[in-house]
Amino acid sequence: MPTIYLAGPEVFLPDAQALMAQKRRLARQFGFEPTGPGSDENQAPSGILTADAIYRRNDLAMRKAEICLANITPFRGISADPGTVYEIGFMIALGKRVWAYSNHPDDYGRRVEADWYRGQALDRTSGRPRGPDGLAVEEHGMADNLMIDGGITATGGQVLRAATIPADPARDLAVYEQALVLLAQSVTADRS
Repeated sequence: MPTIYLAGPEVFLPDAQALMAQKRRLARQFGFEPTGPGSDENQAPSGILTADAIYRRNDLAMRKAEICLANITPFRGISADPGTVYEIGFMIALGKRVWAYSNHPDDYGRRVEADWYRGQALDRTSGRPRGPDGLAVEEHGMADNLMIDGGITATGGQVLRAATIPADPARDLAVYEQALVLLAQSVTADRS
């Protein structure tokens, strides 16, 4: 079974253990052995782990994993969780296969316009869209910053998005499951 590092902000939810257990079950159902935050081998012993211990466990799990599947649903703002973004970049740098998914259907540029500028129209007269503050807005049709999507697709991965925002974007696993299906097909095709 290929090992898969499950990256994402679910670890911050009050029901993180239950949700991560469900994600691990689904990963195994599609032929992957999950690792990373919330995985069986990464559970904290009694007491609270230090930041250094958490980092070292995740670092080791990423180095052992063959694949990363990252949840880049916007977290505490308009973009993906910064820890998840680090994990994506680290896995790409290690030469691992990286895929991602988002439970938000909108492009990054649209989210910036709607959330950051609160719907104020962007100035599109200068060739590059700019907000009311004069700062350029990235509009490349990607789920998040172009370095995230671009890095994933440049290494053969895919970024999947929900068609509509689910009722509970932090916990909905429909696009996650869709990513597992496609990723399993891709792994099978690579091995044949």
